[in-house]
Amino acid sequence: MMMAAAAERNKEPILSVLRQYVDPAQRCVRVLEVASGSGQHAAHFAQAFPNAEWQPSDVDQRCLDRNPEWGLRDTVLLEELGQASGLVLERMVDMPANNKCLIFRKE
Repeated sequence: MMMAAAAERNKEPILSVLRQYVDPAQRCVRVLEVASGSGQHAAHFAQAFPNAEWQPSDVDQRCLDRNPEWGLRDTVLLEELGQASGLVLERMVDMPANNKCLIFRKE
């Protein structure tokens, strides 16, 4: 598995946020990780929440964490896309290195 240093640095802060929203014992929880890159986060989070169904994206190796200009930067656009799919932006949490964790919930 490919390893990205930024993903490694961010996995624990993101897990800390997820623990506020996901009960490890709850079943039928589905989580979509957008722009998953290497897949390190989904693999790490799946261990913490074994009953949740994790859906990472960006499985193509050519889409990984290699150019700092890449990534999803327009949170307004993400909120609009979420609304169009029946998702509400519940919370935006600042993460290390100027990253964000966006928590969407199905309406």
